[in-house]
Amino acid sequence: MRYPASHKTTTRERILDEAGQLAKERGFATTGVDALMAAAGLTAGAFYAHFASKSELLSALVERELKRSQRMFAVDSDAALEAAIGAYLSPQHVERPRKGCPLPTLSSEVARADDTVRSTYARGLAEVVQQLAQRAGSEEKAWPMVAQAVGAVTLARALPAGRARKTLLDSVRDQVIAALRQPEGETAPPTSPSRPGRASPRKPSRLRSHPNS
Repeated sequence: MRYPASHKTTTRERILDEAGQLAKERGFATTGVDALMAAAGLTAGAFYAHFASKSELLSALVERELKRSQRMFAVDSDAALEAAIGAYLSPQHVERPRKGCPLPTLSSEVARADDTVRSTYARGLAEVVQQLAQRAGSEEKAWPMVAQAVGAVTLARALPAGRARKTLLDSVRDQVIAALRQPEGETAPPTSPSRPGRASPRKPSRLRSHPNS
């Protein structure tokens, strides 16, 4: 049976989509080629028609998934970016790694990968930071925001659902949004957890009563 010219490209995209979701859920290194291909409805024998090695698959996955994360922050207003940050630091994102950002799940895999994979990761991560910097004002502000958000999701996934996880997500969300709102060159004040997507306002200081009053 002769397939159309687009068949190989379509199949490769399906492998990347399904294998990417599985790798984010179970881990890439611990998931064999059989399982990755089965997720796409294909046999392991078809793998090498699309990728020279498992490392090449990881590089392609990282590139594709980080482009999705970049689009997540490609918004046209500060309000939309705050909403995106709120969604990133939400229980829903924590509980659904298959559909989420690859940074909390695949970064440790990349750290043990070859130079090609790490270079792909570095480029993709830099693009995510640059996208965020367009709203944050600078890469110097965007880098710690990304680090806080990714770290919070990573820790939250290791915690059982409950108060500690909620406090972690809420407080980091508020810190990131407070940093986003802070004018360039100023330091954001400490915040406490508040409603999603909104940073807590600073509490007014209490005036002491005069001793003679």
